[in-house]
Amino acid sequence: MFLVPAIMAASLAGGWNWAALFLIASFILIFLSYEPAVKVVRRWKNKHILNKESLNWVFLFAGFGAIIAILIFTMYKQWIAFSFGGVVAVTLVIHLWVTVQKQNMSIPGELIGVFGLTASAPVIYLFLHESLDARGWILWLINFLYFAGSIFYIKLKLRIQPQIPEPNLMYKIKIAFPLITYNLILFIFLWFTIWLRDYTWLFLLAYVPFIIKSIIGIFTWQTKLNLQPKKTGFIELFHAIIFLIINILAFNIG
Repeated sequence: MFLVPAIMAASLAGGWNWAALFLIASFILIFLSYEPAVKVVRRWKNKHILNKESLNWVFLFAGFGAIIAILIFTMYKQWIAFSFGGVVAVTLVIHLWVTVQKQNMSIPGELIGVFGLTASAPVIYLFLHESLDARGWILWLINFLYFAGSIFYIKLKLRIQPQIPEPNLMYKIKIAFPLITYNLILFIFLWFTIWLRDYTWLFLLAYVPFIIKSIIGIFTWQTKLNLQPKKTGFIELFHAIIFLIINILAFNIG
């Protein structure tokens, strides 16, 4: 959710940019500090005990990441991108608190996470182009819409289906109603937007594998016995790479 939008934004620079690569690396370090930060805050909240080991990892990852980012932004005087990065940092803090409150698995909690992670696209785009034009906003929107849809799919496959025996056809459709609704709205929105704005239809094609995967996932039941989260993760990664490649083509052709 972070790297795909970032790489997509970097691909629109028209050439290789080492500064953007270092900026992406700094964000990776900052995001790596998230899990130990959750441990620190959660343990302090529940037991008022300071988890020093996790805190050291927070300082190590977040510290180095912040130093690299500040140096890059300062050297290139990209203050707008720097400010936008600050907004993303605030989003991550909000999501950290939501996680500590055990609300991160809710739809709003996960959408906050997707919002913050996919914001790597506008930050990198702002850094490279110094302004967020229509292409920059579209870049963020298509990534947010794609990964937001993944929330409904993963929730269905890993949290809902394994909890109940395989039901009849109508009940499968009923419990998949949020995913079906999202896909339907997404398809209609993309169709009309592409048609009205005269964009390339490759933007819609990029979502087709996700829509097909969703349809198959609704009717192919996931039981506890064949539950393989890692396999599901690799499938998601594969589809995300396809999404990335098609959209890079779409931006360059359209």
